[in-house]
Amino acid sequence: MQQPANGSPPAMTANQWRDDLKFMASDMQKRHANLYHHVSREDFDGAVADLDAQIPNLPRNRIIVGMMRIAAMVGDGHTRVEPRKDPAFGFPSLPVKFYLFDDGLYVRAARPEQRDLLGARVEAIGGIAIDEAVRRVSELASRDNAMGPKVYAPLFLAMPDILEAVGLSNSRETASLTLSHNGRRWTVTVPAGAIDPPWPPDTDISLVTPAGWIDANPGRPPMWLQAPLDYHRLVELPERHALYAQVNMVADVAGETLGQFGDKILAKASATNPQAIVLDLRLAQGGNGDLRTDLVRDLIKAEDADTRLYVLTARGTFSAGQFILDDLDRLTGAVFIGEPASSSPTDYGDGYRSQMPNSGISVRTAIKYWQSGQDMRPWIPTDLAPGYRFADYVEGRDPALDAALGFSPDQKLDERLFKQTATDAAAISRTADDPLYRYADVETIGWRTALRLSRAKQQDAALALARWTAGRFPKSSDAATVRGMVADAAGLRDEAREAAATAVLIDPNNRNAQSLLGRLNAKPK
Repeated sequence: MQQPANGSPPAMTANQWRDDLKFMASDMQKRHANLYHHVSREDFDGAVADLDAQIPNLPRNRIIVGMMRIAAMVGDGHTRVEPRKDPAFGFPSLPVKFYLFDDGLYVRAARPEQRDLLGARVEAIGGIAIDEAVRRVSELASRDNAMGPKVYAPLFLAMPDILEAVGLSNSRETASLTLSHNGRRWTVTVPAGAIDPPWPPDTDISLVTPAGWIDANPGRPPMWLQAPLDYHRLVELPERHALYAQVNMVADVAGETLGQFGDKILAKASATNPQAIVLDLRLAQGGNGDLRTDLVRDLIKAEDADTRLYVLTARGTFSAGQFILDDLDRLTGAVFIGEPASSSPTDYGDGYRSQMPNSGISVRTAIKYWQSGQDMRPWIPTDLAPGYRFADYVEGRDPALDAALGFSPDQKLDERLFKQTATDAAAISRTADDPLYRYADVETIGWRTALRLSRAKQQDAALALARWTAGRFPKSSDAATVRGMVADAAGLRDEAREAAATAVLIDPNNRNAQSLLGRLNAKPK
């Protein structure tokens, strides 16, 4: 495929687009490890047929967005058609940079001519409320879990070609933004700018500002954003008795393998005996997962009675970065802080890149199934999620790193539930629903802590927490089983029998529930 001299995308006939669509669908079907793991064959084929029928009446941008939507239907983060690393898209972006903070979508950077928009919160796009706008573009985002669209949505919302295709703009040349800032609310039409350069291979640069642009943070970036393209960084924090180790891509670099970086961490930890080693994976979007073994080994060795390991994760942690999380979750006592990764412990990966024959647009297809034992969780839960608000960005604060360096075991949800010994559901809910635990595994923490309370002979608190957990998670066989165990320990035989029967009904293979129910139903000697 040849690009015209002026750099604009090539003009293509409907038949050429149909050939590209056919190639895309066929390539996915041929290469994917299990194309229909999330979408049915009928729905996939139907979506392809619908787009094929519409192609003669669609402009270029809507055809491409239709392809993005089909790829996203597959339901994994490595199967995708998207513009971050694909110049063939040719979609210009607005001269602003959005980011989806915990308190909304903000203009965090802008070209000088759009300086008046800097720091504004985006309330609507094309007259559509921002929550609905995010939902529409999220349908185009390939993902393993709900974190994936948080990476893509700010990028897609800055591309008028995408906005027009999903009904958020009447033009492919402009976007209408409704903004609020310092008590003022206004609507402005912003023209499309240049085509953004491709992203680097496997590093999240969502918060990187191009040279010459104005940033809402006036030159005081926090440590994790100071050198995003330095793939290995080790910083001593002697005043905090800590080592900060950042991996921004799971890769070897010039003069240092990833294993040698692990050796460096271990050597420095042995020499300084820090209270904390903070491993920051928030920008590690991938790389070569096979290189992680020595790094993980050295982190295991560095963790001891005096040194606690903290792992910082975020939406940008993906693919090979997830492999490191899986290992550390299984093999260490690390405290996980921040947002979850946008990968799952068990997922489809190793995106194979093919180019469509006419447009040159890339289609990436997951060709391997990576299974982490029987771990089917959507993500590795985090123990603490301190959040990241726009004001934190402006002031250069890093709530996740601050949480790691100021950590106390009493902050974890299991300790709070154990020590509060609440006996009413409202008090338990107030603790469990604290935003600090928004990404914690509340279900498992709830029933494990109920067992712990029961063993500590705090039967009223144990029973209250077991009942609350089973009620909050009515499809959990484990939660129902523990309610039965705790009720049995409290002498409530009828409740114990009912809970055990519920657990077996939910999961007939739950041996603990079967054993409990059998014992409760046995006739006394």
